Amino acid sequence: MIMRKFRRHGYTLIEMMLVVVLIGIMGRIAFTKVSLSRFKADGAMRVVQAVLQQAERTAVQRQMEVMISFDTVGQRVRTLYDANGNHAVDAGEEVHWRALEEGNRFSVPSVGVNGAVSKSIAGSNLSVSPEGYPTVYYHRDGASSAPVEVYLRAWNTDTNAFRALVVTQATGRVDIYNYGNGQWRKAGI
Repeated sequence: MIMRKFRRHGYTLIEMMLVVVLIGIMGRIAFTKVSLSRFKADGAMRVVQAVLQQAERTAVQRQMEVMISFDTVGQRVRTLYDANGNHAVDAGEEVHWRALEEGNRFSVPSVGVNGAVSKSIAGSNLSVSPEGYPTVYYHRDGASSAPVEVYLRAWNTDTNAFRALVVTQATGRVDIYNYGNGQWRKAGI
């Protein structure tokens, strides 16, 4: 009996499919655009959102005005529990500072959620603290003293890293917006 040696000339279909699948997986990993700047901008947005929502709740619970001031140079937010309602920091009043997440800043977008804006903290009838910070007050009923738009972004130049928080004056409600493809979209929609 003669045994013949067969030589393989090529690849099997299974080997070719395996290579195609591996190339697809490697390409997906290589070309997946993970934008660290967007995650950083989300972190800054969450900090400011938490401060605003806590101010609204505290104003109602403690029945006092809560003053939120935005230090756009120092990239931080100040909360003043204004026990005597004089809109100034007095001895014995509770004050807290929250810095934006590292790598973030208040920034002016090319267009705002509700039209053109010229400042990172925008709104009609915004107050200015004695230190010169744009300021909004939460009243005892949870309403804010003015409608406010807060714009944030990561330090890099990714224009899709813009985030906005919009405070409705009558209710004090905070809505979140993301910027992408040349327009603002409400988060969660």
